[in-house]
Amino acid sequence: MSAKLNLISGLLAGCTAFSLFAGETPDNSAPIKVGVAAFANPASVAARWQPTIDYLSHTLGRDFDLKVLSPIEQQRAVANDQIDFLISNPVSTVSFKQDFGINQLLSLVGNNASRPEDTVGSAVISRVGEAPRDWSSLEHLKVVSSAPEAFGGFQIFAGELANRGIDVQKDLKQFTFRGFPQENLLQLVRNGEADIAILPACVLENAVRQGHVPKNSLTVALKVKHDNYPCEASTPLYPGYAFSKLGHTDHQLGASLVKALLSIDNTHPAAIQGRYQYWTVPVDDRQVFALLKTLQRWPFVTNWEKLLHSALPWLFGGGIIFLLGGLHHLWVQRLVHIRTRALQTEMEGHKQTQQALLDQQKQFFKAQRVLLTGEMASGISHELKQPLAGIRYLTQGCLYRMKDSGPELKSAMTKVLDQVDRAQDTINRLRSFCQQDTQYCRIDLMQLLDETLNLMRPDFKRIKLEPMLNLVPGLIHADSSLIQQVLVNLIRNSLDAMDETDSPELSINLKTCGDNVVLEIIDNGKGLSDTQYDRLFMPFETSKPQGTGLGMVICKRIVEEHQGQLEALRRTQGLCMRLTLPKAQLSYEDAL
Repeated sequence: MSAKLNLISGLLAGCTAFSLFAGETPDNSAPIKVGVAAFANPASVAARWQPTIDYLSHTLGRDFDLKVLSPIEQQRAVANDQIDFLISNPVSTVSFKQDFGINQLLSLVGNNASRPEDTVGSAVISRVGEAPRDWSSLEHLKVVSSAPEAFGGFQIFAGELANRGIDVQKDLKQFTFRGFPQENLLQLVRNGEADIAILPACVLENAVRQGHVPKNSLTVALKVKHDNYPCEASTPLYPGYAFSKLGHTDHQLGASLVKALLSIDNTHPAAIQGRYQYWTVPVDDRQVFALLKTLQRWPFVTNWEKLLHSALPWLFGGGIIFLLGGLHHLWVQRLVHIRTRALQTEMEGHKQTQQALLDQQKQFFKAQRVLLTGEMASGISHELKQPLAGIRYLTQGCLYRMKDSGPELKSAMTKVLDQVDRAQDTINRLRSFCQQDTQYCRIDLMQLLDETLNLMRPDFKRIKLEPMLNLVPGLIHADSSLIQQVLVNLIRNSLDAMDETDSPELSINLKTCGDNVVLEIIDNGKGLSDTQYDRLFMPFETSKPQGTGLGMVICKRIVEEHQGQLEALRRTQGLCMRLTLPKAQLSYEDAL
């Protein structure tokens, strides 16, 4: 025993040190609540355990408060952290450990036990002379027990029946629970209301000793012999009470309490009143797990009752949400039906406009490809013409110096000249192929801009924008298709720049200035950085993820082809794109 105490003391010292290191500072003002399961008369339970609680108060210098709890109250107190420690049977302890994370600190060794593992059993009690001959005989008798939570009063008995292939609820047709205190079941058997009472071992002996039941009126049936056990039992023996700490309780307090309880021996007043010999380290609980497996309880089956209880609020809330969702769905469906009919009418009106815009975009992309090819052809021809001319001049010089010598080499050099001429012809044909004839005519830039805005109406609706227009007629001599592509590109760039603007604004001003027509497209978008501004009209420069970087280059080339000018003017917020084109000259017929 001393070696055991030394080992436990060392472990407790380590726990205390860890608790201090973790910086835990328990509240010493609040009383410590110790709950104890009451399977008998609450007054007798309180009288049994109060001396132990008083001993802890005196030893630890803290106020300890004893709470006598029924099985239902015990469940509620553990679930809601209403107590700090719990004294209960091993099955409840194991169940609470899984559900609420309590920790068993000690096991109780009762007065009737020679070993802590052999403390509690069940007794099948009948009237003298009417004891059943075997377990199957119970199926035809009136059997009473206190409650499903009673360890010795039901659970051990139920496990023994299950091991013999008998189900309490199905096979014992006249089995009932009668509640607490358990001693009342003895009177039910005596007066004939029941044939059999299931009680913890030693309850009958204690009732006879206290004079509550006459001697030789009741007996324990289906006896199982246990050496060194002073009471008669009908089942195997299991560990007794366990002292456990709830998860929220301070570890240092738990360590001090364990040390105090381990110092109690069988001569101590608390042990005498509590009907136990001493407390010891937690015992081997494999017997308890075997019983749980037999009873088909956690951890061997899912606790559906607890799972349903915890899920009930969610199920109720889900049902309400589902109902509201159904009503909302019907309402939305009705609104969708009404809106769909309105949209169908509106979509028919926009269908032609969208198709026209799509055709216009296709023409623009085609023009981009053609102009890009022209740009590439011009660049390639410019880069190749000079080296080809150099090759030609050098070859002609070699032929001049060779005169009539080396006819074979002279022939080869002549062929080089032929190949150079052939390469130059190929380049010239490529340039001619890529050149696109421009069809100039007199157009009203205001009318062309109005057509462009109508084509782009869906883009304005996308960002809920109505452009502010300040337009005057302006006649120009231009290719309407190319100029319209410039307008589409400039307006779309402004709309893209305002995608993240809370209140987008777009102003389009058309005016005449001397011999020119000036168009300004002004937005309040994100504008351009210094680098973007400097490289605005350079090819393959873009800030769009899917952009080609050729739009502004092509626009500038089209404008310059029309003898105009395209420039970007930075603003405090946004950008102004200014397009300047020369006015169309009046024809002889117009002058007349």
